[in-house]
Amino acid sequence: MLTIFDVIGCIFMFVTTAAPNRRSLGTTNGVAQVVAALLRAVGPASATSLFALSLEHNWLGGGAVYVVLILLACVLWLVAIPLPYEPWPRSD
Repeated sequence: MLTIFDVIGCIFMFVTTAAPNRRSLGTTNGVAQVVAALLRAVGPASATSLFALSLEHNWLGGGAVYVVLILLACVLWLVAIPLPYEPWPRSD
């Protein structure tokens, strides 16, 4: 079973291979870290707000948050399917 640390490691392997050359590797990793930190801050807050909203308006008995998050996970899974399994060779 995958843990969050496995997923984070896989994400940064893709980020490392996305750098156009070795000189821009630090910048690419820095931008990826900033984006990841922002998403880790926004994700729980948005899930909590969506849960409160679904309880307040009684959407699916307060369970609409689960439907939205499952649909989001399925869409993101479809986005991840075309990612390559192996990194491409560097041309430095």
